Amino acid sequence: MPTLFANFLDWLSRVPRKRLFPIVAVLLTVLTATALVAFAPQPDLRPAESQAIPVTSLVAAVGRRSPEIRLYGRVETPNTARLTALVTAPVESLRVREGDRAARGDVLVQLDGTDTALLIRRRESDLVDARASLDALKLAGADDREVLAHQEELHRLASEKVTRYRRLREQRSIAEETLKAVLEEHHAQAIALSRQRRLVGDFEHRLASAEAHVERALASLEEARVAHERTRIRAPFPGRVTRIPVAPGELVSPGTIVAEIYDDSALEIRVQIPNVHLPAVQGALAAGDRPAVIADLGDRQARGELERLVGAVGTGQSGVDGLVRLAADAAQPDLGRAVSLTVTLPPVAGVVSLPVQAVYGEGRVFLIADGLLTGIEVERVGSTTAEDGTQRLLVRSAALPDGARVLTSQLSNAVTGLRVEEVSRDEPAGV
Repeated sequence: MPTLFANFLDWLSRVPRKRLFPIVAVLLTVLTATALVAFAPQPDLRPAESQAIPVTSLVAAVGRRSPEIRLYGRVETPNTARLTALVTAPVESLRVREGDRAARGDVLVQLDGTDTALLIRRRESDLVDARASLDALKLAGADDREVLAHQEELHRLASEKVTRYRRLREQRSIAEETLKAVLEEHHAQAIALSRQRRLVGDFEHRLASAEAHVERALASLEEARVAHERTRIRAPFPGRVTRIPVAPGELVSPGTIVAEIYDDSALEIRVQIPNVHLPAVQGALAAGDRPAVIADLGDRQARGELERLVGAVGTGQSGVDGLVRLAADAAQPDLGRAVSLTVTLPPVAGVVSLPVQAVYGEGRVFLIADGLLTGIEVERVGSTTAEDGTQRLLVRSAALPDGARVLTSQLSNAVTGLRVEEVSRDEPAGV
């Protein structure tokens, strides 16, 4: 060692002075680092005791509660009408605009009624003519009956004359030619009487024909009036006009759509009920208990009830459609609008109401016992709205007894066996 140190000093003595300073600096740096490593404090390698994480919790209260499900539906109506023209005529005027509300019977579109008005006048003239013919026939019938009475009297007199002249001929008081003349007169009178009887007997048929002409004239007049009324396109029910595809002056023919209207007093919301909730809804409807519904219309809410199910599953659907009818005094949404619905299902037994943050993932909660967490799987039955307006989840599980303490803090490292400390405990979870 002394020899090495002597050799090192000898080497330093031969090093030029301008290189000596960097070498000394490097040596001092190495010596300083070595000393720091050698005399640094040693870390405590003993295992540290786990520290409890402060959390909040609540006491589970198992009971019967009504779950709420949130669904989306679309507003529709069973009464939608496409009104078409029934006569050929130009459009005279539009009495409403798209978006206007109309009462039942209001005129929406007025067609030109000139032709139909003239037709009414012709039919009225035909009716007057038919009635005049009927009246004339009745007068003629009375005359024919009176003439028949005279003809019968003349025939009686002619018959008596023939009898008298035959007796005179037998007495040879008159010539044969005189008797023949009387017989000819009698036969002529008989023919006239027969014709008059046939004329009177046929009166009922001619009267029925004349009355039928009057009825046909009346029917034709009524048809003309109906055609004239059809120039006024009226609302079949109270509602809102959605479309007027014609303009004044446009010629329309039977079948041309001139207006569209829907009944805004019969609006319904069609919503698909998931299969998992379908038995509960069917049971409630069968018992006459219609589930309550709250429709979120954006700037307002409207209450209603699930009125009925359509009873069929559509292609590509996973549930059955239900129809929601809003209360009569509720604000009515626009036709075709998508609406968010909150449906209250019948009460379910054995469920616990928990804050949303107490449920991890799809259905896992943590119980607290002796300061340690224990994870259990639960079934999510639905949700509900607490008295303070907050949303809570309804869950149930055989491993979640009444009175159990449930973790309500949302921990990123929550696992079974994690030590926690309850710093706040809520009252038993209510509805």
